[in-house]
Order: sequence, then C-alpha cells, then structure tokens
Amino acid sequence: MPDWPLWVWVIIVVVLLAVIAGIVVAASRKQQSANLERAEELRTRAHESDRIVAARQERADELAARAESVRNEAIGESQRAESLRMQAAEAEERAARAAEQAELRDDEALHSREALEAAAQERDQQLEKADQLDPRVHTGRHGQSTEEQVEDQPVDEVRPIDPDDERDPDPEPLPDDDRDVDLDDERDLVVDDDPTPDDVPRDEHGRRLDPYGNPVPDGRWPDKE
Repeated sequence: MPDWPLWVWVIIVVVLLAVIAGIVVAASRKQQSANLERAEELRTRAHESDRIVAARQERADELAARAESVRNEAIGESQRAESLRMQAAEAEERAARAAEQAELRDDEALHSREALEAAAQERDQQLEKADQLDPRVHTGRHGQSTEEQVEDQPVDEVRPIDPDDERDPDPEPLPDDDRDVDLDDERDLVVDDDPTPDDVPRDEHGRRLDPYGNPVPDGRWPDKE
C-alpha cells in the first residue's frame, strides 16, 4: 500500500463516495423512469379495459333488454296459450254437449220413427179389420178385395159395386111412355076455390094482410082488381 498522505486518501474516499452516489442516483432515476413508463402503460391498459368493460356492459344491457322482451313475449304467448286452452276446453265441452244433444235427438227420432211405424201398422190393422167387418168389401178368387179388383180394371170397365145401393149400376133403358099428355087438357084440371094463395103476407099472429098491410078476417079476402 503506497504511503500517501492522509488528505490524498480523503480525496480518494470522497471521489469513490461521489461515484457510488452518482451510480445509485442514476440507477434510482432509471428505476423511477421505468416505473413511470410502466405506470403509464398500465393506465393505458386500464383505460382500454374501461372501454372494453363499457362496451361489454352496453352489450350486456342490450342482451338483458332483449331477454326481457323475449320474456314478455313468452308470458304473452303463455297467456294466449292458456286462453286458447280454455277456449279449446270450452269448445270440447260444447262439442260434448252437442254430441249428447245429437244422441238425444237421434233417440227421439228413433222413438218417433218406431211410434210412426207402430201407428202405421195399427192403422193397417184397423183398415184390415174394417175391411173384414165391412160387408161391402168382398174378397175375390185371387185374394183381392172388390175395391182392389175395381182399381185393377180398365177405366171403361170400372163400375161401383154397392150391395146396399138401390140404384142399378147398369140400368136398362126405360120403355117409352105411350101416354100422350095434351097441354090443352091442363085447363080442365080442378082449381082450388080458395082465392088466397099460399104466399099471402101475414102478421105476427098469423093473420092475413091485405095489400095495404091491414089484417083481413078469416073467410074474407079482397077481390083482385
């Protein structure tokens, strides 16, 4: 180690300390500059993240609005579906009632048809019994009544047959009357001596009235002028 004076060593120490201090300060400034740059970079990224977050928030709000709209539409569709379901149930109930009414009407129609057939059968039986009891109806050789035989005959051959009818269905021509009536002999007929005609006006007591409306005693009648 050189034998330098003390003040030299002091200067050397001071210089070394200054150099070390300068190195430390430079390193510190460099670190601060790097930190500032890093901070600015982080702030920039943070601002970009804010924009991204804002955009994502806006998108989320839009999606939420759409979801709410879809939810409202779903609720409306559900309500309409429920209404249609109720209408369908009411329609099915009305259809069931209509089917029951139709079955009742069919039963009524069937009973009415059966009653009509029974009435027609009863009427035929009554007509058949009436034909059996009626002496005017005679059964022909082929099992047909006289009325049916008359209907089967031609129009020009049909003649009414009635045993109780005194009129001859095929009358013969009457013989010529040989008696000659002379119109002049009518003057010789006997004339009633009573001058009062049968259509003489009478009052409420049955007394005869003259042409002037006065009652005439019995046995007296005004002479005709």
